[in-house]
Amino acid sequence: PPSKNTDNKKRKIIFISGIIFNILFLGYFKYSKFLIENINYLGFNFPIPNVTISPGISFFTITQIVCLVDFYQGVTKNKSLLDYILFVIFFPHILAGPIYQHKNITKQFDDETNKKINWENLARGLTIFIIGLAKKVMLADWLAGHVNDVFSEKLSELTLFDSWLVIICYTMQLYFDFSGYSDMAVGISQMLNINIPINFNSPYKAYGIIDFWNRWHMSLTNAITNYIYTPMLRAFNNITFFNAMTATFLSMMISGIWHGAGWTFVIFGAIHGTGLVINHVWKKYKLWMWRPLGYFLTAFTVLMGNVFFRAESVNQAFKILRAMFGFDGVKWPEKIVNLAERFNIFIDKWEAGPGFMNIIYYAILILFIALAPNSNQIKKNMKPNIYYAIILAFAFYLMIFELGEEAEFVYFRF
Repeated sequence: PPSKNTDNKKRKIIFISGIIFNILFLGYFKYSKFLIENINYLGFNFPIPNVTISPGISFFTITQIVCLVDFYQGVTKNKSLLDYILFVIFFPHILAGPIYQHKNITKQFDDETNKKINWENLARGLTIFIIGLAKKVMLADWLAGHVNDVFSEKLSELTLFDSWLVIICYTMQLYFDFSGYSDMAVGISQMLNINIPINFNSPYKAYGIIDFWNRWHMSLTNAITNYIYTPMLRAFNNITFFNAMTATFLSMMISGIWHGAGWTFVIFGAIHGTGLVINHVWKKYKLWMWRPLGYFLTAFTVLMGNVFFRAESVNQAFKILRAMFGFDGVKWPEKIVNLAERFNIFIDKWEAGPGFMNIIYYAILILFIALAPNSNQIKKNMKPNIYYAIILAFAFYLMIFELGEEAEFVYFRF
């Protein structure tokens, strides 16, 4: 019979082979074009591969890697190929998460009680699904209209107010789009009696970048912590604060690259990595921070990161930043210009920019984000009854007519 060492060696070979296969698979389809383009800048002339990226490729690849790590570490045991396939391609989450662990999900698949209709789960799941759909079709798609219009046609015209407005709109669009999809995934799963992890917990209420990543795309934060940060930290000879911060920064760089193949995503990761390091240093030395300033600095860091997250190139991102810091002039909101014309105040220096009512609408939406309960709190506090069902049915009816043919989820491309 084979020795235990031989079995361990085979397990290790299978594990490493599986990890390498998934990384190479993801690397070829998502990063080969970017890598060869950068190599060609050095004077080479390698052919650029013509590859098409599958929607959600990053999500189902990282799901498989998480599964392999759990198998290898003995955290969970797989019963059959069918169980593994069901885990990886469970349809609510496959295109954009949330990212979950094998041990937490397969137990629910095996539970016979979950194969019967649970009316309370059906009601709560449907509630979350409708809330997620509302975020997508009534808010994210509405915001996307303005954002896409600016990025496709008006980028060269951006000045101070316009640039801040479009990045704030994109930041809200990104939240409503991705959290909306996550809510729908969680809702559908709960209707099927499967609980998958929540992915958002009011991230724009965060005080500090650490708090932000504990609230934003929470399943990715857990995956990075468990499968990138912790192994990287253990690889150091000594676990020191400096080494922990190094691992934190590098983990966020990897997270940035995971999101997309481009220098904009590298810089996005670097911005958040730097923010996390500064936040940890601030906490370590117990430095004082005026709380409103803490909220402002968190929002500012997120906005700066989103400039690069949305921009199609580094040059485009710096064009937006120039406008945001006033280097490309100022176009005042139209109502202010009208008042200036009325009172003849320096009118020769004033030029109309963003619509005043649009600014009011977006300001109301920001207040809504800051003050309203999130979908998780609504689900927790809801009491299903006939009146509640009528309201939900009417809301769902209205949203069906809001669905657009060109609507897409931002995170599908990742």
